[in-house]
Amino acid sequence: MLIHLHGGGFHMGRKSLYSRALLVELARHGWVCISANYRLRPRAVFPDYLVDAKKVIAWARRHAAEYGADPSTVFVSGSSAGAHLAVTAALTPDESAFQPGFEEPDTSVAGAICLFGYYGPVDRTRQPLPSSPFDYVRADAPPILVAHGESDMLVPAEHARALAERLRDVSASPVVYAELPGGPHNFDLFHSIRFEILIDGIEAFTAWVRSQRPGCASTTI
Repeated sequence: MLIHLHGGGFHMGRKSLYSRALLVELARHGWVCISANYRLRPRAVFPDYLVDAKKVIAWARRHAAEYGADPSTVFVSGSSAGAHLAVTAALTPDESAFQPGFEEPDTSVAGAICLFGYYGPVDRTRQPLPSSPFDYVRADAPPILVAHGESDMLVPAEHARALAERLRDVSASPVVYAELPGGPHNFDLFHSIRFEILIDGIEAFTAWVRSQRPGCASTTI
């Protein structure tokens, strides 16, 4: 099962816009895909967005079997601001501060996929909790794939590289970094050869992660 979180700088965007090619491709191969909305500014503030993302993960794990999916193999992905939420959710499983009123459900994920993400702090003057995924990097993080466009004019690729390097320094799990030559921000909004090749890489990444779990056949990528 794959959960995808849309972009939009935490103040705009909706679930019907982002990564449709990725979701369609995975669905064609038997995946159950969820494209989710979350609360936005100005009515929401961090960690409201993250709380919503975790509610989706908890729901997906609870209901996965009803849709023929494995509740222990839920991946979370996101675009831009959604990538921030995806990786932060992956790094904070079962954190009670981010699961108010639903502290018991398991919100761990098998892996995270981050597309042209912003990974810095948000709403710094409106809440006391650290809000950057850099603040939550941990040794037991799940496998993470970070993809960014070389020509991203909104969020420079150096920012994504720094996150991948920080994860590699701390995490015991694989960290994959892919930088798309000539790739802009929002590269998943439209069909392109560049994104199609990345989708192939995402499929290989998720297949490898699944192969490492108990009961799955071994594969190499």
